[in-house]
Amino acid sequence: MKKLILLVCLFTLTKSVFAAVSKDEYEQVKDALYQAYSELAPSQNEVLQINLPIAGLPDSYWWDIDMIHASYVQATNQEDQIEHRIYLMGGFGRLAGMTPDGLALTACHEIGHGIGGDPKKDDPMNMGYHSSMEGQSDYFATKDCLAVVFKYLPELREVKEKPIYKDLCSKQDKHEYFTCLRLLTAMEADQAFFKSNGDEVSFGTYSSNVATELNSDPSYYPAAQCRFDTMINGILDLERPECWYPGGEKNGTLR
Repeated sequence: MKKLILLVCLFTLTKSVFAAVSKDEYEQVKDALYQAYSELAPSQNEVLQINLPIAGLPDSYWWDIDMIHASYVQATNQEDQIEHRIYLMGGFGRLAGMTPDGLALTACHEIGHGIGGDPKKDDPMNMGYHSSMEGQSDYFATKDCLAVVFKYLPELREVKEKPIYKDLCSKQDKHEYFTCLRLLTAMEADQAFFKSNGDEVSFGTYSSNVATELNSDPSYYPAAQCRFDTMINGILDLERPECWYPGGEKNGTLR
């Protein structure tokens, strides 16, 4: 009996130690996103919906899905409002290396597809709207969105002060020093996500690609390091990098 109790305790401890983002933290992130969106919304006629409930399914449906996935859809509701609907699967929160701040960064990227601005993707399937390109959504996430979310989301993980973060933060004046560190630390979760897809990205390197024209194909994603560079540029308040944005900031600026 004692062995059984010990095993149960060890199993519970293992879950709590290795769970990347808990259900409670997941809900805190969602609440902070709604509050931040009240500042970010382009108009009162555009609203945010996160994990829209499905009739007949439990409220935990999206959390219970183990798929490592997040997505964006736009729709018009019965009040004739534009709904920016984002979906954050529980599997994304449970990804090894994910953090609440990292989950908020992913959510900001998805919101960016709706309100991140130009340049935008083509609409070959006649969805009725043009979402911001992947690179633009990455840029919006760190340049405009995540720091606003931090106003409503407590620090639930250690904010790191690595030498490279200190160096990068010393080269910008948009954010307070600690906020800059927190933004860069949040990006470590994206490193984990890219690694889960087989891509290694780093703060110390940068893309060598130079785009000569925009790729507006809706299925196009810039290479992982290029996307990572784009998020760094957003934090440092630099222009979008030339690795995907023609005529943009020279690759590796300030690094």
